[in-house]
Amino acid sequence: MALKKQNLKANNPSQQQLTILLEHYQNGRLSDAEKLATSISHEFPSHNFSWKILGAVFKATGRNSEAVNANQTSVTLSPQDAEAHSNLGNTLKELGKLDEAEASYTQAIALKPDYAEAHSNLGITLQELGKLDEAEASYTQAIALKPDFAEAHSNLGITLQELGRLGEAEASYMQAIALKPDYAEAHSNLGNTLKELGRLDEALASYTQAITLKPDFAEAHSNLGGTLQELGRLDEAEASYTQAIALKPDYAEAHSNLGNTLKELGRLDEALASYNQAIALKPDFAKAYNNMGITLNAMGSKESALKHFEINLQLKRGINPVDLHHKSFRQISNAKLDHDIEQFEYLAASGSDIKKFQELAMLYKTVKSEINHTSDTDVLTLSDKHQRLLGSTYNRPIHILEAPALDKSAIGESLDVTKITEDYFEHEFGLTYVDDFLSPTALKCLREFLLGSTIWFDFFHTGGYMGAYLSEGLASPLALQIAEDLRKKFPKIFKNHHLNHFWAYKYDSRASEKNNSFKGINVHADFAAINVNFWITPSSANLDPSSGGLVVYNTEAPLEWDFNTYNNINTYNNNEQKIREEILKSEQKKTIIPHNENRAVIFNSNLFHETDNIKFKEGYENRRINVTLLFGRREL
Repeated sequence: MALKKQNLKANNPSQQQLTILLEHYQNGRLSDAEKLATSISHEFPSHNFSWKILGAVFKATGRNSEAVNANQTSVTLSPQDAEAHSNLGNTLKELGKLDEAEASYTQAIALKPDYAEAHSNLGITLQELGKLDEAEASYTQAIALKPDFAEAHSNLGITLQELGRLGEAEASYMQAIALKPDYAEAHSNLGNTLKELGRLDEALASYTQAITLKPDFAEAHSNLGGTLQELGRLDEAEASYTQAIALKPDYAEAHSNLGNTLKELGRLDEALASYNQAIALKPDFAKAYNNMGITLNAMGSKESALKHFEINLQLKRGINPVDLHHKSFRQISNAKLDHDIEQFEYLAASGSDIKKFQELAMLYKTVKSEINHTSDTDVLTLSDKHQRLLGSTYNRPIHILEAPALDKSAIGESLDVTKITEDYFEHEFGLTYVDDFLSPTALKCLREFLLGSTIWFDFFHTGGYMGAYLSEGLASPLALQIAEDLRKKFPKIFKNHHLNHFWAYKYDSRASEKNNSFKGINVHADFAAINVNFWITPSSANLDPSSGGLVVYNTEAPLEWDFNTYNNINTYNNNEQKIREEILKSEQKKTIIPHNENRAVIFNSNLFHETDNIKFKEGYENRRINVTLLFGRREL
């Protein structure tokens, strides 16, 4: 913050006092600055400069509530002082009062349109509010006003990365580093983007450079640990996380990440201790509760695991979510609206709180009619009006059905375990598929749960299909029972591999009609040992019985490939050509498994696979739903 001395008038402090005050602050003598500024403000309460210094000192020493009061006084005394408004915005932002911070920065810019720092700080606030397009515009304006503004270039990179424009993000970080080579944060941010691009060796180099420039940079040590973990260098990852924690003992994210590495190393008790420490430091740390749930389930503590999954769900999507500005609350698509309208109508027709769901269906139809979609899958930002209209009904678990564990096995009794196991191992890499996978009771219960539960929060995929996940409402006693009964049923296939992921995807039948047939998930492999994929939609919904299922190639992802290269699900990380070239080496040998109700495919997760063409009937209950379970970890 650039502080300027004011012209003196009668009844103002002396020029010498102000000079000494400014020198104290600029030279880091914050205690002396606070004492002198307090003395001046008491003697001359209408003098703005001392209040500005007090606000800066309070903010620098972490006393943000006091800083807000001091800065508010400064703004009241000098309402035309753009810097005072910007300083108030800074402290409001630190307190999480983002809407008020946005207003303060906007006022600063109105008073001083060429105030580059205010434009950049406004960008940071807009980014935290989930207004990424507006944040990008603010950073761009800051850079136009001040081209050598390295921090604005780096912050622009963060926003571009969140928008999925990784190439542009990389360029922004590189520009920041060119302007300020010793900018450790920009090197670390560049590492994050390179990691997401799958260029792990380059990411390691960026994190290492950040640490060289700033050895006590705990975040860079933790980021380095994440990349080492992805490369399978678990002992080194553990060391990096441990170093991050030594530098910053209250670094909850590093404790949780260390837990993930310890879990992969099979040290489950130590992993639990790390997660517990993360939660003790940050009680609203949703991801740590999810990680705890996965680990507790692997240890056989299913009830405790479900409790932790539920805490995660409530923290992320309950009455008072920790991140109300998450993009899934602020953005929407036509496909998402269509799905939610159909689900509400289905629930009303099923007799579940008929009036409530009829009213919700009408409300969502009204919002849909007022939004200008260029295509069904375009993701748009909700207006303030529409956010208020949808309120706490949008992307929230407002209706979750019970899915209790069964007295008998959830897996079909008629399965020939010996033959299925033999078929799996007879395949060159490990593959088989079975019908009548779940017991009739389990199938009926799971289908009703997935059709009726409002847990389909993820709509950001190409093609507009909806995703539901274990950590956000999909967890239930039945879900965990299916995974465990499957392991017990086929011990030679699953060995000691535990459940790591469980998700479901629901596809829009109308997309099939519009495109004659619809393609689902791109060709990819998964980070696991064993993949189980099964379908619960009635076969009568499938208009092409020879298709609608899964294509599995007789080609494994090379062990040296990283997750972002072989997974290939995100549109901004399209490695399809590279994967197709690898498949060509195996002469494109493949197994096509058509969709069938209650059919499961069990295969080596390292095999490339993709959704086959989909052509299903219209109607909510005809939407194709597939469920995926991943067990164990990919062997590197």
